[in-house]
Amino acid sequence: MQSEESDNKLKSLVINDLNLFLRGYIKVEFLVVDYVSARIYINPLNSSQVMNNSSLVSHYKIKTPTRNQMEIQINCLDSLLPANHKARNVWEFVNTMDCSPCFALLNTFDGSDGRPATSPQVLLTLWIYSILDGNMSARKLETLCKHHDAYKWIAGGLHINRTTLANFRALNPIFFEDLLTNCLAVMFKAGLINDTDFAQDGTRIKANAGFNSFHTENGLEKTKKEIKEYINNLKKARNYAYDKNKQKRQERIAQERLHKVEEALKLLEKEREIKNENGKSNSEPPSEDDLKKVRVSTTDPCVRKMKMGDGGFRLAYNVQVATGMDSRVIFGVDVVTTLDPGTSSRMMAQVHSRLRKIAMEAPKNWVGDCAYSGKKDVEYAAKLFPNCRYYAPPKVKKGIDPQKHLKSDSAAIKKWRDLIDKEEIKALYSKRCSTAEFSNAQMKQRGWREFLVRGIEKVMSSALLNAIAQNITRYFDLKSQMYATT
Repeated sequence: MQSEESDNKLKSLVINDLNLFLRGYIKVEFLVVDYVSARIYINPLNSSQVMNNSSLVSHYKIKTPTRNQMEIQINCLDSLLPANHKARNVWEFVNTMDCSPCFALLNTFDGSDGRPATSPQVLLTLWIYSILDGNMSARKLETLCKHHDAYKWIAGGLHINRTTLANFRALNPIFFEDLLTNCLAVMFKAGLINDTDFAQDGTRIKANAGFNSFHTENGLEKTKKEIKEYINNLKKARNYAYDKNKQKRQERIAQERLHKVEEALKLLEKEREIKNENGKSNSEPPSEDDLKKVRVSTTDPCVRKMKMGDGGFRLAYNVQVATGMDSRVIFGVDVVTTLDPGTSSRMMAQVHSRLRKIAMEAPKNWVGDCAYSGKKDVEYAAKLFPNCRYYAPPKVKKGIDPQKHLKSDSAAIKKWRDLIDKEEIKALYSKRCSTAEFSNAQMKQRGWREFLVRGIEKVMSSALLNAIAQNITRYFDLKSQMYATT
């Protein structure tokens, strides 16, 4: 009898422990224990019911979180980041650059009235570090400056709002072109770049506009009429004093939209002229119906419908990038609303001018893909830069030998035909993919797939900021390679 009683007690203790275990780790509504047969009947909890684990916690020695303990922490911003943090490196590089172009628009001086302006070097470093971090939103950057240690360290205790950040990004692209030149000057002075061969490539970036805003002339005229009627109704309406501010705000928004529609109508005429010229040059002049179908966006009148890399069509900009084939550093950036053909001469002029400013040698070779092999591209390159060898492979056409000289060929075209299938040119062209497309791929990998600004000037400024950020990453890579070889 004693052995039976001890067995039953042991069994009950085991079942009690099991009961406690199950109630702690399995969500059950009730658990019935038959102490004789040692069977357990479980009814699972519904998702709406809540389990209390306080009885389980009280039986074990464990560490639990304490969130109401008051602490005094003594630190400074400089202690938030390690000595080799990327934010410190970016800040050091920006301070090495000549940032005087950013100071040109400041109106605050010592001894004058008004609050001091935020340091342009801080704003530039914040944007570059944010782009390298995969963010291009001013709103998100404002939040990061409040809560992220790296951004708080760069800001250095300054209160920076999204309007200040957005206004800096929307500066005239001329300032950012000067900053790109100064960025290259730092790299050249450090002995990291000495390119003479360059490759050009274009990539299409989605614009901040949708097809709902893409209208023909009839649609634009109808929208213009509706906006004018709306503005007239606002002016005629009798409002109380507290509604006047609201009315003014509505009228201002309507006036801005009307201005965009009028700008779209002007650009519509230009697009028709361009389509006419292109049709005549291709011996296929457009019909009147084709010209009537030309569309322009009211959200961003400068954008055009383009075929993207995934085969779909979107409103986008074509960003042209010129990259050094030895260093894979970006030397030129341009934003166009046309296709790649016809853009090489403008890019070559930009790179020649930039190299002259930083005392670098002029380009010896310029390489592009078959989109840059048009007659105008080849002839303009030979005329403007006779000492630079220009090559782009010909487009494959059935039954046509691209190496054969024609009677209508100019001297530049004949020289270009002679370069086809040369071993030296083949070796040079084989580097194009790993240089020109490398820059585009790196920038897109960081999330640069859509512009968050509108207007070709703001888009150009955003593209130049991305190019500067890309060059800074190349600066650190080239510097580490140089230290590894020495």
